Amino acid sequence: MVAAGAILIAGKGLFAKALYDMGLSFHDVAAIRSVLAVPGFALLAWLYRGNISRSLDISTHRRDLVLAAAIGLLCYYLGALANFYALTIIAASVERPLLFAYPIFVVLITTVLHRRAPSAPVVLALLLTTAGVVLVTGAFNATLTAEQWTGMGWICFCSLTIAIYFLVSAELTQRLGSSFFTFIAMASAAVGFLGHYQVVQGWQNIDLSSAAWLTLAALIVFSTVLPLLLMAEGVRRVGASRAALISTLGPPATAIMAYYLTGEMLTLSQLAGIALVIIGVLSLELGRSRPY
Repeated sequence: MVAAGAILIAGKGLFAKALYDMGLSFHDVAAIRSVLAVPGFALLAWLYRGNISRSLDISTHRRDLVLAAAIGLLCYYLGALANFYALTIIAASVERPLLFAYPIFVVLITTVLHRRAPSAPVVLALLLTTAGVVLVTGAFNATLTAEQWTGMGWICFCSLTIAIYFLVSAELTQRLGSSFFTFIAMASAAVGFLGHYQVVQGWQNIDLSSAAWLTLAALIVFSTVLPLLLMAEGVRRVGASRAALISTLGPPATAIMAYYLTGEMLTLSQLAGIALVIIGVLSLELGRSRPY
């Protein structure tokens, strides 16, 4: 499930690039995608309603719902908005490896919470991941513009929200069920986008071509609803560590699709960077049982 979700969601940036070429803004793509995806998540939540724990007391259930909504606002509203904005600046094949810097944030957050320094293997894995990110982004390239640095910075922010999502979601999906948890999170993000888009553009001003609507529908079904459900269900079944491990399929899948579908070319150093990011993530997840 996680593997399929990782491969499907890897195409999100390519759908976004196609929509930008059709004249849509990142506000259009992020907001319309979020709002129109809610009915799909609602249907899935209803179909899998039996997975919700019946043993919770009312106060615990209320806290879980509030936390799921907060995670939705953080990851699926603020994180998604940053992600879609960054895709107007950087290539999709660079965006995906940058998102996989989230293990760095996981370790940093865990270190602060537990007040323990990371072990030597974890430090080594983080160095590999960091080196990979540097190679993918060309961070030492003097020709990088301020706008490109800004785009990469927003992707790093999105990566931070993913780290928080992984840390919080494993326990919540056990109690709420993966489909219901995802529905609450996405519905919360959609509420945020409803207000956001009305202020920025106005829902009454939407005027899209049929091709744009079809591309948006594909983005919503194949790179939003299905993969997020598969990822959440995978986290519920195998835990956050194994799910994160399997999801390392994402960066190479994006690079391959970008090459064949859009002709995006990566340099040898960027390909080596993707490999280092994947090795770093694998090392971190395989060593997750070791104390930080």
